[in-house]
Amino acid sequence: MFSATRGKALLLTRRLALQATRQLPNDAVKACATIGSADAVSRVTIDHWRHHQQHHRQCRQYSRTAFDMAKDGNGDKSKDKEDTIEIQNMTDPSQIPDVQTMNLPDDWTDEDTAKLLEEVQEMQEKEESEKFVPDWKPGMRRRKRIWSYNIEDLLYEDDPTLPRRWTLRDRRCGALAIKVGMMPFFDDWGYRHACTVLFVDENKVLDHKTMDKHGYMAVKVCAGRRKRKNVSSLVMGQYKDLLEGEDENPPYLVREFRVTDEKWLVPKFSQIHARHFVPGQNVDVAGISKGKGFQGAMKRWNFKGQPASHGVSKSHRALGSTGQCQDPGRVFKGKKMAGRMGGERKTVQNLRILKIDRGRNLLYIKGHIPGNNGCYVEVRDAVKKPLWKTQKVQANEDGNAPDRPPLPTFEFDESIDGCGDPGFEEVCPLDEKDPLNFDPDY
Repeated sequence: MFSATRGKALLLTRRLALQATRQLPNDAVKACATIGSADAVSRVTIDHWRHHQQHHRQCRQYSRTAFDMAKDGNGDKSKDKEDTIEIQNMTDPSQIPDVQTMNLPDDWTDEDTAKLLEEVQEMQEKEESEKFVPDWKPGMRRRKRIWSYNIEDLLYEDDPTLPRRWTLRDRRCGALAIKVGMMPFFDDWGYRHACTVLFVDENKVLDHKTMDKHGYMAVKVCAGRRKRKNVSSLVMGQYKDLLEGEDENPPYLVREFRVTDEKWLVPKFSQIHARHFVPGQNVDVAGISKGKGFQGAMKRWNFKGQPASHGVSKSHRALGSTGQCQDPGRVFKGKKMAGRMGGERKTVQNLRILKIDRGRNLLYIKGHIPGNNGCYVEVRDAVKKPLWKTQKVQANEDGNAPDRPPLPTFEFDESIDGCGDPGFEEVCPLDEKDPLNFDPDY
């Protein structure tokens, strides 16, 4: 037998608590029972109640204030006796009333308790929803920004009328190109760069993937040409809207590029040229690497090998130990051993575009690219370091560094882009410091 002091209090029994638990979210506080005076208030959640019932098989509600008063021997025992509630051996659910109230108005009913629970539930759901961004889409922040080192971040959060900023999570359409080969490129400083030349071969937008119909947003791009007789009638069905006449050949390759906003979907049947990218920006290039066939561990995994002289007999390029003894008695999966090398999809990131030939649709990219000469590769904006808002990217017409790529694509000039004539070249900005300016006193 336990006693509780006067004051507003609401005690939820197990039956009503379990009903509230099914309705409210698991991660939120389900319900709360406040017992005691204003000096000492103890709150017991439904989760604690369930845990207490599971282990002790009895539902007992303790009042810290009443416990302290009984321990100290203070307080009016007559009032305590009036407010005493017996809660013993409440293991049978049929004997437990729906609601037990203490020191509440006489007209307080179960409907009032259910209404109070609904108000608490609505308040919790409202507080939880305010933490997240409304109308969230892939690529956007899920939670609202509370603080930032940059004042512009907060301005874009408060004013939705401002144009959406370009972030590292945003994606736009890419392009398909043919690897021509490698050649040196000399900038105006006279510095030599090893470049790979890519040819953007007749890139056209074939179709769109929308969120309502397909569950994601993407642009379907085709490139190249192949003989019409080598394409089956089933595959030709998807090209019927693209091909103008029966004599026109279908495309050679079709790929999809994900985008993060429907506004950035390139119009159907429009062409994508090399000026889709900006001189000086970084791109990620993906392709199928050169096949090397079956190779040993030294070439495939760059193993050191065995010693070249003493103590080794015909095992100079051998793999070496591949496992342990009887325990575990096997070779672990994924062990680096001899096997087939190359012929896999590889992506090289953060390759800078040094020059763009708009007339011949050529991209001069610094560095190496996976694949053989003549194979197709996928070119996208860099995910990690696109170099926007820097002096390394070609400036806009107003002279400022661009903060985003051309959306959805560059406004092409039919008399220049793809005309096939040389002389329409755009080079990335030069470094401010001469890389070949050595100290004369050295």
